[in-house]
Amino acid sequence: MVDGPSLHGDTALGRPVGGSDVVAFGRDLTVSYRVWSPKSGYPGHGAYRDFHTHDHRTGLKPARVTGRAVPPEDKAPYDPQRAAAAVDGHVADFVDVVRRRLVSESERIGRPAHVVAAFDTELFGHWWYEGPLWLERVLRALPAAGVQVGTLSDAITAGYVGAPVELPPSSWGSGKDWQVWTGDKVADLVQLNAEVVDTALSTVDKALTQTLDGPTPRDRVADQILRETLLTVSSDWPFMVSKDSAADYARYRAHLHAHATRESRRGAGRRAAATTAQRLADGWNRADGLFGALDARRLRC
Repeated sequence: MVDGPSLHGDTALGRPVGGSDVVAFGRDLTVSYRVWSPKSGYPGHGAYRDFHTHDHRTGLKPARVTGRAVPPEDKAPYDPQRAAAAVDGHVADFVDVVRRRLVSESERIGRPAHVVAAFDTELFGHWWYEGPLWLERVLRALPAAGVQVGTLSDAITAGYVGAPVELPPSSWGSGKDWQVWTGDKVADLVQLNAEVVDTALSTVDKALTQTLDGPTPRDRVADQILRETLLTVSSDWPFMVSKDSAADYARYRAHLHAHATRESRRGAGRRAAATTAQRLADGWNRADGLFGALDARRLRC
């Protein structure tokens, strides 16, 4: 998946990348921005539940968006029936936009085209409370309107593939390049990530190569080192800094996990310090033990 501008807006077909067997599909912004646009996307409609307005005593979100310039204390109460009616309207609008886009793109390229609508999954149910209901109704309404719904693999099988392209460095972020994650604002995090990744990989490689003959046992210290490294290089931290959204918190979390990576590596692979290393890694695991299936031994594959 790439963003539309990476293919100069020509997203009517998938495109092989260079001479490889990778096929790049471009997000159709005409369609996707009906939902995803921060200025005019469906989730900002006045009838939908307001994400930001909390009743801090209960933790509930009792208000609807009401209006973009309405302060939290003046928001109207959430009305499920009003929200459901808005969903129906937005389903009908989306289906109409998709159908018109399919017709216009097919006429433009002189062959059947496809439309790729792509969204970050946390939109549905997290940022946009009514998102799952909208998605369910859209997936029923599109086939009913004569639009075939499928996966990107289905598109390849059906022949929705055009001529090869050379892709520029690109992203879905601001500027459609890498500036959100590698720009001047986050140069310190870029450097931190490079150091932590180098430390982690060299440490884990050393720890696993010191195993005696026979099957390599699972190394919980090595696992935690990689776990903390993944958390350090999370793309959310530079995103939050670049967007000036809780930037101090983002830097704190990145440096916290970098510290955990460095601390967990102490004694990794050295029998004399193994107990200390295990104790430190166990402590960090109690704080952050996600990615339970993460197994450092797979780096050797």
